[in-house]
Amino acid sequence: MRFNWRLLIFVLIAIGMMGSSTWYAYHVAVKPALQDYIGDEVWYVPSSRNVLHRLGMDPHYVHDGYEGVNVIFKDETAKLKYQYIVNEALSEYGGNLSATVSYQKFPGLYVEVKESHLSDFLAYLAKYIPDGEYYTVTGYKYPDKDNIQNYLNLEHPFLGKDFIMAGMLLFGDRPIGWRLPGIILFAILQLLVLLAAYRVSRSYLASLIALFFVAVDPTLQATAVAAMLDIYVAFFVALFLLLAVYGRDMWTGVSIGLSSATKLSGAFGYPVFFIQVFNDLRSAGRWVLGRLLIILLLLAGDVVAYAAYYSGFKGPDYYRALSILVLIALAEFSLRCRDRLRELVISISALLVLPIVGFLLPEVPAVKVVGFKDWLMNFLGSFKWHLSYKGPNPWTAPFWEWFYNGKSFHFHFNPDVVASTDPALLLFMIAAIFAIPYVWRRKGAVLVPFGIFWSTVALFALQYALGGKTQFSFYATALVPEAAVVTGVVANEIVKWEAFTESLLDYLYWLGKILHVGRFVRYVEDRRKPEEEEVAQEPFPFPIPSVYVNLDGLPKRREIRVKRREPRPGGLPRKDESSGEEVV
Repeated sequence: MRFNWRLLIFVLIAIGMMGSSTWYAYHVAVKPALQDYIGDEVWYVPSSRNVLHRLGMDPHYVHDGYEGVNVIFKDETAKLKYQYIVNEALSEYGGNLSATVSYQKFPGLYVEVKESHLSDFLAYLAKYIPDGEYYTVTGYKYPDKDNIQNYLNLEHPFLGKDFIMAGMLLFGDRPIGWRLPGIILFAILQLLVLLAAYRVSRSYLASLIALFFVAVDPTLQATAVAAMLDIYVAFFVALFLLLAVYGRDMWTGVSIGLSSATKLSGAFGYPVFFIQVFNDLRSAGRWVLGRLLIILLLLAGDVVAYAAYYSGFKGPDYYRALSILVLIALAEFSLRCRDRLRELVISISALLVLPIVGFLLPEVPAVKVVGFKDWLMNFLGSFKWHLSYKGPNPWTAPFWEWFYNGKSFHFHFNPDVVASTDPALLLFMIAAIFAIPYVWRRKGAVLVPFGIFWSTVALFALQYALGGKTQFSFYATALVPEAAVVTGVVANEIVKWEAFTESLLDYLYWLGKILHVGRFVRYVEDRRKPEEEEVAQEPFPFPIPSVYVNLDGLPKRREIRVKRREPRPGGLPRKDESSGEEVV
């Protein structure tokens, strides 16, 4: 069995790119200047800590043998009345007095006590401060923001915060603990893009081009460093893309639900999945597909109407009317298309049931904290928030500015952590519009990432048109995985590999001539000699007339003799013109 050197080189280059980009993100995340909240960590991290506390799973922050404790009072009056008890407990049990922070925007204190004396410290507070006047939250200090001790960030789905909470519990409630899950998923995201590009192109080069663009993308790098939601959006979009190009409809349905469970923009590629499933059912017939479409639309409307009724936004009339229509449509389909019931069940499961399951499962911690009804009311109410203008912001960047990096978003200055889009990648997607039919005829699956990209752009544009004009550059993370796959596949198809190999031979030949290295020259001549001989032996596609001349230079007339072709043995009989008889 011949050893596959190309595969080995491909794997080594891929590991090198993924490893170096992941190490770089980790190296930035652990810089001393970044060991505090950066960017929107001030919202997502405290909300994650608050949910953990309400679930009875307080995280821990230990620094030089001291453990951090947030003492939250009922109000400012209780803080003024009982904060001296906290100071007495710190003196009693060896607290780090220099680390104490008195919050100004909410009634609370941050203190650090010896790790070995934590239980004694908490018992002292419980003994001398009445119940209901305070509570404690172990872990890192809060940012000094209004009502941050109660903030749960329910205007966004919860999957990204699930990862942040897992990081707090596994790696500690400290900046690198919040950020490690995002860095790990950034590494896996690169692998998903590599596999998706190879599935579409079957080319090592195309896959490495796609990997390169996600490995060096500044938006992904910045959001991987910051404990925000957008790196998780990009990860689950990449997972959705991979499953979609493999045609795994059921798992793709789950993955699109997980994408939307991080941020609703993660589901902006759903129209492509919808079209893909219906395209797989073309053999079922136009009327069957029409019925399936009607049933899916009625079911989706019924789910939304019931959610609005359950949360108190609407009355029961819409939900009941749609339920009756759904039952009628299902009964009619069962009677007319009994042989297609399996397709109906599969389509509804892939397009509606599994995405809902994938969306709801990560919301369990939030539902357990506030209850399903309150969670649902917050979720439905968040649509108004997402479609509203949040006021002027110096970092606002509408979706069209992402294509040329019109305005980057700074998470931190000195060292700079900046969410800058990659114009080379995103502008190439505009140029790819003119080449995609050519590539599609050769690599049909390229339409999946191409469609997901432009579907996402279109829905961001719709959000902007409906009033959600507060958009930022880091929202573009949802575009990077599919754009990288398309760029790798299209570039590999329109830029021929022979252009590079032939150019390298030219450079080697010129180097040999300049440095008088005959081995280089002979190598290139030997590589090209067989090709030149083969070209010389090829007949010219058009006849070249021959002209003969006399000694005086005038054209010489030459009789053209036509050779008579005899029939081959076993051919058809030919007719003898003299006798009129057929002979063989």
